[in-house]
Amino acid sequence: MKVVTIATDLENPFLTRLLMPSCRDAGLDLIVLHSTKEQFTFADKRAALTAYLSEAADPDELTVFTDAYDTLFIQGKQHIERAYARFPQRVVFSGETNSWPIGVIGLALRENPPVGRLPYLNSGGFIGPAGDLLDLCTRYPEPPSERFTVLERLRAHGYDTTAQFSFSDQYHWTLVQLLEPDRIGVDHDAAIFEYYGPTGSHLVMQEPLYDVIEFREKGVAAGSYQRERARLLEQLQTPSGAAQLHFASTVTKAAFLHLLDEGLLPEWVASVTANDTAAAR
Repeated sequence: MKVVTIATDLENPFLTRLLMPSCRDAGLDLIVLHSTKEQFTFADKRAALTAYLSEAADPDELTVFTDAYDTLFIQGKQHIERAYARFPQRVVFSGETNSWPIGVIGLALRENPPVGRLPYLNSGGFIGPAGDLLDLCTRYPEPPSERFTVLERLRAHGYDTTAQFSFSDQYHWTLVQLLEPDRIGVDHDAAIFEYYGPTGSHLVMQEPLYDVIEFREKGVAAGSYQRERARLLEQLQTPSGAAQLHFASTVTKAAFLHLLDEGLLPEWVASVTANDTAAAR
């Protein structure tokens, strides 16, 4: 099994203090694909992953993709393989609470109501045989928006969802998963991947963006930061049964790093990073 991530900043504190040491301690083989491209986009991320899968990977090897700057692992290969084996699909994506970034449009694309406590796809973590991941990357180099009647109808009225949301890799993979539900599953109950990001409104995509702007302007005095810190502390009181923990959003990962430095994280997660936190100080 390989764990693969893509980074432009090899000194990012979440990468160096959390993802890398947590993979080491869990016995996971982490591959960091380093991109030096200045204007790095999510399309570049898919291209880098495609190149790795086509050139270096065994097609049958189970491969986990993880975000570089907001994730860590608390379980290793045995847990991941056991949880993955329970899914009927060959590829499994993380789940989350939000229909991000397309909001209510994402609800209109689904025939059935959402299921589980993490009903919507999150692209910050996914797993499958390298050959299957490569096939999906090569068959869908662009978001397949033309395959959806709702999106074509919106485009006819001048609202191009790909133009609006191509900044998000999650938009791309959400459409692919909806086209291939028998091949691509979502980890609705956090068996492998657990989402610790905020829950926003399906109707107001700008909400998390406003929170980030406020945090950048006011720092820890921002209301958005204080709310997220309190929410995160409460949510972390219950140990996770997943392998990967994902602290999505700028505000969430800042709050997590501060709680780590202040020694306020619960033992079940603090113990994963204890040695490296001491070394960093």
